[in-house]
Amino acid sequence: MSDGDSIPDDLSSEFFQQIVEAVGVGVGIYGQDGRYLYVNDSYAELFSVTPADLVGVPIWEVAPEVDPDTFDAYWGSFADGDTRQAETIHEYSGNRVPVATVTTQRTIDGVPYHFGTIKDSTERKAQEREIQQQNERLENFAGLVSHDLRNPLNVAQGYVDMLQADANCDELTLVDNALERMDSLVSELLQLARTNTLVGETDPVSLFDTVTKAWDSVATIDADLRLAGSDTQILADESRLRELFENLFRNAIEHAGADVEVTVEAQSDGFSVVDDGPGIPPEERDRVFETGFTTNPGGTGLGLNIVQQIVTGHDWEIQVTESISGGARFAITGVKRVD
Repeated sequence: MSDGDSIPDDLSSEFFQQIVEAVGVGVGIYGQDGRYLYVNDSYAELFSVTPADLVGVPIWEVAPEVDPDTFDAYWGSFADGDTRQAETIHEYSGNRVPVATVTTQRTIDGVPYHFGTIKDSTERKAQEREIQQQNERLENFAGLVSHDLRNPLNVAQGYVDMLQADANCDELTLVDNALERMDSLVSELLQLARTNTLVGETDPVSLFDTVTKAWDSVATIDADLRLAGSDTQILADESRLRELFENLFRNAIEHAGADVEVTVEAQSDGFSVVDDGPGIPPEERDRVFETGFTTNPGGTGLGLNIVQQIVTGHDWEIQVTESISGGARFAITGVKRVD
């Protein structure tokens, strides 16, 4: 920092410096001539220099987007108390750092100053690039999966159509419905991957109608479904809601047995899915939604994670508890009803 007589006493006091360092981000203060009067250690460390190295340096030698020829106009565009934010690059002494800045003009003893906080955004930028790359890989993967799955689906559908021309039986209708559901899921999941959303458009849907469609899509020959409470219209992405139920039903069959009884109960703030199986131990209830977690040797550990994503995408909440019979109870709350 320069001598105390070159800047206000408030800016040269030890108390002020302690407060500034406590902020935890870079701080730089410059006057109407554009030269730094004060910088803290956090800001100087971005360039591997000391604060004294930066004091007296004009802002345009650190922030290339500031033009010295138009600096006066830039300064004059501020009114006292104005605050502006920017994403930019600061560079000095051979170091180039992406930063997020907040600049405020304040007047002290009749003299205006610009007070800036400067935060290194290198890590955030890297995270943004990584997320973008992951999204691109996800979209490419979804496209490949969609293409590769549709080929065998089309073949299977073709054979079903041929068989239906010669024989009319309920089993072929069930196979045809399952293939159509698979094709629909492929299309919808590809679209969701491309838009980076967990759910699509939400509309009023019948809770019990969706439950019944989901039950018919799962191999539940020996299992029983009970509906409790009154049917209601809820605001949801119907296809993703159906997928949620499909995964919960499959989970019940896998862990409670093929002859499990599943109850779906409509409630005032949502619904619950309950089975009469052995239940989920308390120490595992916080982990069942983790990707890859499963206690079934033949399981993928994806079903309940998908359920969690669908719940989150709707801004709902889900909780795992024990049913009255000792089985598993999945309670989904925060659901908006359509009266």
